[in-house]
Amino acid sequence: MDLSSPLRHAAALAALALCIAAADAAASEAGAAETRIYQQRTADGRIVLTDRPVAGAVTQRTWQTAPKDADAARQRREEARLDALAVNERIQRQLDTEHEQGLALARQQRAEAETRLVAEQARADAAPTVVYVPAFVRRPLPRRPHIPLPRPPRPRMPLHHGPQRGSGMDDLRSR
Repeated sequence: MDLSSPLRHAAALAALALCIAAADAAASEAGAAETRIYQQRTADGRIVLTDRPVAGAVTQRTWQTAPKDADAARQRREEARLDALAVNERIQRQLDTEHEQGLALARQQRAEAETRLVAEQARADAAPTVVYVPAFVRRPLPRRPHIPLPRPPRPRMPLHHGPQRGSGMDDLRSR
């Protein structure tokens, strides 16, 4: 809920009432016949309430006040000052309330975040832990290549096991 526009409007009305009361008092003390109040907008967008026109500002509204007796003017000025103080107090209370609501919301969000974190940690602690260790981690260094050791030569068997001609064995059998 954005209250900035109603609050600004109320503050502007309080300032206007104070300005009118001050102008009445100044007019009654000076003895002038009438006092004019100008609402002007400056080039930068500000609104100015004054009894003397500001050069370069656009006049949006004017009010005329007739002077009254000094006691009545002082009474109106005091009432306008009290009204302005009341408006300022209401605005400050509203700002304080909004600030407190913002702090309460931040505390609530922080508590919810902590609750979620605790719940996630509890879920993580309850879940079984599975650790996958890749093969290259188990054997971080490459294996040495297998180099066979030299062995003594094996005796070779003859390819033919039968009698051979011209070997002398035939001669022994034929006899």
